[in-house]
Amino acid sequence: MRSKTLALLSTALLLTLPVSGRAQSNHAQSGGPSSKSPSSLTLPQRTLPPKAISVDGRYLAGRVAEADHDYEVGAHELDLALAQTPDDPTLLYAAFRMHMYAGHLDASVRLAPKVLATKPGDGFANLVLTVEQVKRGDYRMAEQQLGRIGAENQLGPLREFVVAWLKAGEKDFAAAREILSRLKPKEGDRSEAPSLIIRAQIDELAGDRAAAEAKYRRAVELDPAGLRIAVAAAEGLRRLGKTGDAHALLQSYGEKYSDSVVMDGMLAANAPAPKPPTPASGIAEIMFDIGGILGADQRNERADLALIFEQLAVDLKPDLDFAWLMIAGLDEQFGKNAKAIAALGKIGASSPLYWQARLRAATLAAQEDNLDEAVRRLRAMAAEKPDRIDAALTLADLLRTKERYKDAVAAYDMAILRIKQPEEKHWPVYFGRGICLERIKQWPRAEADMKKALELSPDQPYVLNYLGYSWIDQGMHLDEGMKMLKRATELRPDDGAITDSVGWAYYRLGQYDEAVKWLERASEQKGDDATVVEHLGDAYWHVGRLREARFEWQRAVNQKPDKDRLPVLEDKLANGLNATNDKPTVYEKSAEKNKGG
Repeated sequence: MRSKTLALLSTALLLTLPVSGRAQSNHAQSGGPSSKSPSSLTLPQRTLPPKAISVDGRYLAGRVAEADHDYEVGAHELDLALAQTPDDPTLLYAAFRMHMYAGHLDASVRLAPKVLATKPGDGFANLVLTVEQVKRGDYRMAEQQLGRIGAENQLGPLREFVVAWLKAGEKDFAAAREILSRLKPKEGDRSEAPSLIIRAQIDELAGDRAAAEAKYRRAVELDPAGLRIAVAAAEGLRRLGKTGDAHALLQSYGEKYSDSVVMDGMLAANAPAPKPPTPASGIAEIMFDIGGILGADQRNERADLALIFEQLAVDLKPDLDFAWLMIAGLDEQFGKNAKAIAALGKIGASSPLYWQARLRAATLAAQEDNLDEAVRRLRAMAAEKPDRIDAALTLADLLRTKERYKDAVAAYDMAILRIKQPEEKHWPVYFGRGICLERIKQWPRAEADMKKALELSPDQPYVLNYLGYSWIDQGMHLDEGMKMLKRATELRPDDGAITDSVGWAYYRLGQYDEAVKWLERASEQKGDDATVVEHLGDAYWHVGRLREARFEWQRAVNQKPDKDRLPVLEDKLANGLNATNDKPTVYEKSAEKNKGG
């Protein structure tokens, strides 16, 4: 039998929303922009009276908002268009879709019957009404609604899982179990664990406590690393009166996977009692799974579809923290950091995801120009849990990206002091601090950290690149430094920054012909980088290709280089390379140093 994830992915893809045809019909006929490039459109001026904007204008404004993932604005614009032409089927469907993206499921429910009047088999319109019936507890009507989904949108395994929960809601447990038995994966396989959780929850609803307990325990045995499995099983065991076993399970999981989860909230004496399973909560988990599969599939460009499933999940189960974390990730992917922060704020304090959500929210706050607030939060978190390194490390990485290197070193110091036994996973901590130390001219400490990072993980290309180049740039360990750079290129042959380092190292060694070869390759790989292009121009000058050198320098100027490089580039364009704007070879530098001494 095919695995559930692949089957559910196929199911989700069958639900793909069709691109609205309005821009290809009415608007195309009127000479308007093509629907294939909504981002090229401009929003109507907000200062105009509402009636001054045509239906077409509102529609196009909604399409622009959709392309920008600004679903709130898109829904508003399409609602205004519908107010002028309330029976237009294309506008109705576009507004229905936009409200689903925005999480306005009440609005989608109101529009769904009108959508079904012209598209009776539409998958999402029937699904949103099914969800509404589930919320009301009318499981029989929900099953009937689900059955109206057209043949072109067959839900496959998703429909069967949903029907199983609906049968359980109707107290027809025999039918629910029969359906689940047909969907059961290979016995003993890790993929059986999620199915066991569903079957255990339905056993709970049926009052078969012994069968439920056995299935919860078996699910954990099959998938001991699955966080959702551990949480669901622990909640089930608590409901069944096995609180000690539930706590032992959570504590063991938290200790083993302490880098990613914090179980304090679930283990606290005042932790809220787990809610009993319901068809709504069970179907919410199925919606979450579909959204997660769609969001993780790199081939699928419709991440907005993943958002729809996650919105349905939290509509059915508002405290489904895994779905809120997924929604936050999608919002961040769409460039909507404020919305991502709001979604992270929905994750409860007792959730094992709460600590992770706070870390991410602080980082996003910094991206929203609230750096001081982000630093305050992260410092407070680091003090709150002095045995953990993640808050201190997140703070250090954030300060490094903001070029506050001295403050970053202090944060890295804090993180490293909390490492009891350095392991391979800790190499980025030492590398990050090494970068900051090098930037504040503390090379001996920086070199020691780089070496420590390589001791922990010898084949890290970026560490090899940084340390190898730094040695050559300073005229020390030349052979070993070049070996490191060559090894880095073997590990990352298509990385333009690393290729540039090798070329520039040859330049500093005075081997200009070899430098040109490497820097030309670096330019092919990373030709939009002003530093790479400038390096190539310098190498061309030294091999007598003066016109090409000036061409590359002009390219570098056009690529908005760092402010301190612009006058240097302008001097090169005007005067060529000379003693004031060229970097001497390591040998010349050493000779000058000895002469000066």
